[in-house]
Amino acid sequence: MNIRTDRRAFMGSAALVGLGALSGCTAPAGETDADRTKPVYDGLLGVQLYTVREMFEADPKATLEALAEIGFKDCETAGLFEHKATDIRAMMDDLGLVSRSAHVRLPQLREGFSNAIEEAGMLGQDRLYLGWIPEEERSLDKYRALAELLNQRGEEAKAAGMMVGYHNHEFEFIDVAGTSGYDILLAETDPELVTMEIDFFWAAEAGINPAALFDKAPGRFTSCHIKDRTSSGDMVSVGDGVIDFASYFELAETAGLERFYVEHDNPEDALASVGRSHAYLMK
Repeated sequence: MNIRTDRRAFMGSAALVGLGALSGCTAPAGETDADRTKPVYDGLLGVQLYTVREMFEADPKATLEALAEIGFKDCETAGLFEHKATDIRAMMDDLGLVSRSAHVRLPQLREGFSNAIEEAGMLGQDRLYLGWIPEEERSLDKYRALAELLNQRGEEAKAAGMMVGYHNHEFEFIDVAGTSGYDILLAETDPELVTMEIDFFWAAEAGINPAALFDKAPGRFTSCHIKDRTSSGDMVSVGDGVIDFASYFELAETAGLERFYVEHDNPEDALASVGRSHAYLMK
């Protein structure tokens, strides 16, 4: 496949060569996952199913078929509604899709984590990201408690061959007495147990430069959400905004980036949006 290398582009060939992993490349003979110290992008451009949540709830098979037809390879889940994990896994297997990660809710992290691990195992997932926290959970003390909880669940996930993580919005970056919730999460979670999924739109919304985060906590950001933002702050399909994705992807090795998911929180036409983003990134 060709990788677009101009402004706001998907991982340029120079960045990929720096990772030692062009699309479709495999690890050198005899090398195992444990041997690798650099992140590896394996060509499985993904999509966060939150974007197509209404379609997925109504007809998961047709939704997955449409995403596979667009060219997506990896589907990050955000709840299965009433659908069975085994059924969703069978649909994905039939279409040549994988699901390597999921977003979980705070109640699942607190009280239903064993069920979340079981469901992830059925789907073939190895990452469980906390996708959002409500406003009443955003005091500095609550962030400290959350960091402790993530570490605890990280130990449980590790025992199952998985890892927990945190996905940002904009509110985690609000400065409170010289620090922020995100500062606390980075400082007080164990890098061996807790990883980060950087959302480029919400970082931009908060006025945060992801490059600075990558320098501050190298290797912590193993996954990302790719969605664009206009100069006036509107969320748009990738390529229709002003976010300089290429400059961030060039830092993939520093960041630890391995997995890339297209997303749009509230598109007018979900399939058209992710299709447009996919076409832009894969030119």
